[in-house]
Amino acid sequence: MVSGLLKVFTSNKSFALPIIGSPILNTLGLHTFRMRLANGFLALRRFQVAGLMRPIESQQFKRDGIVVLEDFLSESEFSNLVSEVKNTMTAIDTRSPIQNYGDQGFGQKHTFDWGFDRYDGDTLNRFYAIKAEHNATHSFINNKRLKRLTCLFAGTYHDPSKYYLYKLFHGTEDTNADSQKAIHRDTFHSAIKLWYFLEDVKPEHGPFHYAPGTHRLTNRRLKWEKKRSIQASKENKGGAFRISNEELNTLGDGQLTSFPVKANTLVIADIRGFHCRGAALEHQSRLSIYANIRPAPFLPAFHAGKLRAGLNKAKQIFQR
Repeated sequence: MVSGLLKVFTSNKSFALPIIGSPILNTLGLHTFRMRLANGFLALRRFQVAGLMRPIESQQFKRDGIVVLEDFLSESEFSNLVSEVKNTMTAIDTRSPIQNYGDQGFGQKHTFDWGFDRYDGDTLNRFYAIKAEHNATHSFINNKRLKRLTCLFAGTYHDPSKYYLYKLFHGTEDTNADSQKAIHRDTFHSAIKLWYFLEDVKPEHGPFHYAPGTHRLTNRRLKWEKKRSIQASKENKGGAFRISNEELNTLGDGQLTSFPVKANTLVIADIRGFHCRGAALEHQSRLSIYANIRPAPFLPAFHAGKLRAGLNKAKQIFQR
């Protein structure tokens, strides 16, 4: 009972859990209470990491839940970065060729030298770890503008370990559909994903789709979330809610929009907003630097690097 209660104040979102998934408690508003409380902590964390200073992009992100920034790097910086990333990927792909693991639906991680694969249906996500020798990539990750935006939007301090080189390969949809192509929201609390695209993303490449404004907790959204939480509680379902395009339009908070972009474009989105991966031609790919930044929703901000260093030091002391 105590363990279940504590999970209420974590990022756990599964309605298969005893208290989080209680039909009675969610009828009384537990799920929407967690959403509102997480918003309060988000405001606190944003003040911690950024004070009252707000970059010009913050108003758009507050309104829409997404910003698209073209020509993010200079031509020379971008050229050096693309060359480094492609050379790295080519070398790793040669040592660890792509393979099909037979996963159905949302697959598990399959690690390989310098990264891991994960399938969404027949669509492959290949993540490449960023190493110390990747100078141009580290320069991008530590870009002052990037850090200022991500720290503010996510309400957390900068953590380079969240970043990967990322290549997406679209598969076939007939026998093993990609669940990420269904409209959904990832979390009950605000969190961000970002893609810095190293090649043009055209309609045939399956661009990111997002419904601007649907990250906000409007009365209509909270009413919808409460209804879905009760339903999910009764069915012991997960917490990444799906929604049809018709239902999204009825909700009225924002329409699903495609975001094809040019190379050298940064996209940052609040994944509490409704989004999906666009339909694509088979075997098309997208190339980017990617990060999934999800701070603990009910805690103040803390330095992940300093925390890891402190834990390692404590571990060394106890091992003496």
